Amino acid sequence: MNEEKQESSEDENEDLTTDKPLLPRRTVLKRGVAVAAGSAAAGAGLLNNQTASAQQGPAIATGTQAGRRFRAWVQESDRVIGPQAGVEELTLMGLQPRQVLIRTEASAPCYTLVRHGIGGTPSSEDWPINPLPPTITNHTSVGIVEAVAPDVRRVKPGDRVVVGVVAQCGQCYMCLRGRSDHCQLSFAVGGDDFPPPIATRDDGTEVRASIGVGGLSELSIAYEEFLCPVFTDLPAAQLSLLGDTAAAGFGASIGVMKIEPGSDVVVLGAGPVGMSAVQGARIAGAAQIIVSEPIAHRREMALQLGATTVLDPNAEDNLIETIRDLCKGPTDRLFAGGRGWESFGPDRIGADNRGPDFTIEAVGLTGDRPLVEQPSDPSGIQAMEDAWELTCRGGEICYLGWGQPGRVSYPAKEFANNGRTVHAGQQGGLNLMRDLPQLVTLAERGDFDLDTLVTSTWNLDQTDRAFQVVSDRTEMASVVVFDN
Repeated sequence: MNEEKQESSEDENEDLTTDKPLLPRRTVLKRGVAVAAGSAAAGAGLLNNQTASAQQGPAIATGTQAGRRFRAWVQESDRVIGPQAGVEELTLMGLQPRQVLIRTEASAPCYTLVRHGIGGTPSSEDWPINPLPPTITNHTSVGIVEAVAPDVRRVKPGDRVVVGVVAQCGQCYMCLRGRSDHCQLSFAVGGDDFPPPIATRDDGTEVRASIGVGGLSELSIAYEEFLCPVFTDLPAAQLSLLGDTAAAGFGASIGVMKIEPGSDVVVLGAGPVGMSAVQGARIAGAAQIIVSEPIAHRREMALQLGATTVLDPNAEDNLIETIRDLCKGPTDRLFAGGRGWESFGPDRIGADNRGPDFTIEAVGLTGDRPLVEQPSDPSGIQAMEDAWELTCRGGEICYLGWGQPGRVSYPAKEFANNGRTVHAGQQGGLNLMRDLPQLVTLAERGDFDLDTLVTSTWNLDQTDRAFQVVSDRTEMASVVVFDN
């Protein structure tokens, strides 16, 4: 990088680095050249005699961030993956307060970014899709901290961190009320100025990271509230699932719902989210875990990971009745602890006493037409309504699907009086800093199987193919890995 461009970068971007004030520009440049030339003596004297090792990364070795070049998957809209997306080389901007620079190890493409397809493109009323500035896409990753702004307290350079889709500031209205899955840093602030740009194209166009975290990028800048340090040597591809899909599914069993030992659990949809919910239910001690999923290879994996029964919703004459009957309990005798499923006459008004104690809906909107078995309702609305119908009186429902267009309808009388508890399942109610270390421990012990969920890995230049296998639904989870 020439001196003129370096000077421009430093002048235009306040660059807040680790825990030391910035060195004079001339000193930084001289020392950077010494390191690049391989001078061990000069390298040993950098930044308070710290060794410029690979673990420290070039950010610490040179004392600057602004002006660094890196590659990222950039698209013109943050809503739809399409031909307008591709790999670009960008120039990094400086760190702002509370920001952290991360060298990405892996990022798992999320299905919610797949083009809207057979479910029908949602109307602008249901889901407005507006042109957005150039964006580094995705919203989860794992990586190594290279540098932090002076006011950052949660992580330090050298830490391994999971970058989550939802922040946890601990101070906003939602965090203080135990719903950090709805942290307002993620959902209730911003407008056009949030997230701020983190890089520029060669023509000066500013580039942002999707919802402030991005992921499909060699380098990433994120606010510390989106980060959770993880002290583990688990493979990066596995850890990348903990920023979103696997954490969201597992979170439903320990977050807004508390699955009880010996209970009946139904999971609708067995993608990475649903499959993680299956494992969460198994670890929580559920007696029966029933999975409804139209794709055969997913039903097979569900049995491998803890499901006790798998059903093909396309082959069931009456899915709701089948599940209710599987979950009716050993007796209908009310005074023997039974559900009284035969106590209300031939019209079976009390039929909803049968059914699972906990239902997790993880279907969502189907994007491009899969190459495998097709869903009966690509919009995902039917699965949401089925979750209500099949859950027993007094049971709980957590909705994890995303992107469904339109509205859901429930019978008013039953909704008001028949005792089900409905949870909005953003991340399943996961508490990032509290719960993620527990999931890491479970994965290290082999209880939470992330390895089976990762079915392929790709490099950054193959990101379109990584998204394609997710769209085709021929695999469970693809992951883009970075060779650092």
